[in-house]
Amino acid sequence: MENENEQPLIISSRTIQEESQNTINKTNDALPIDGATEFFKQFCYESKKLWYLAGPAVFTSVCRYSLGAVTQLFAGHVSTLALAAVSVENSVIAGFSFGVMLGMGSALETLCGQAFGAGQIDMLGVYLQRSWVILLTTGALLSSVYVFAGKLLRLIGQTEEISEAAGRFALWMIPQLFAYANEFSYS
Repeated sequence: MENENEQPLIISSRTIQEESQNTINKTNDALPIDGATEFFKQFCYESKKLWYLAGPAVFTSVCRYSLGAVTQLFAGHVSTLALAAVSVENSVIAGFSFGVMLGMGSALETLCGQAFGAGQIDMLGVYLQRSWVILLTTGALLSSVYVFAGKLLRLIGQTEEISEAAGRFALWMIPQLFAYANEFSYS
């Protein structure tokens, strides 16, 4: 292996010893595991590599979903009506908007993957700029859902009192749309 970035994800202790003796396995794959001790060492080695890769994604997901949960916790201490309003806004209005913005951002990931695979690296910047325009425009259009959230909730059968409270809360959550646009532009 000429470059450290070309190392395989799975390397057993036996492979490391053989590598130092210049008798590398031609497929650069891990050799079979013979016992529990070697299995545990290999498990720890692989877990460390996976957490290094997946740790930031896990942290981002926990933070993203904790925001709504923490908001609901505090609203529950205010009143039952506030809890119902925040819950409805988070699950119906914000959930719908999150889904639309996630879909738009996922399309960008596909385009970037195709551009990279085709060797058109210069197109990655173009797609990023287009995603800013498209996602911010989508956020601006979806802001009408937040503005008319009270009426929309009444239209789908929510009670008058909860619809009104959720509509007021939704107005304060409009910046959330543009945070989604920013997040999905870079993910």
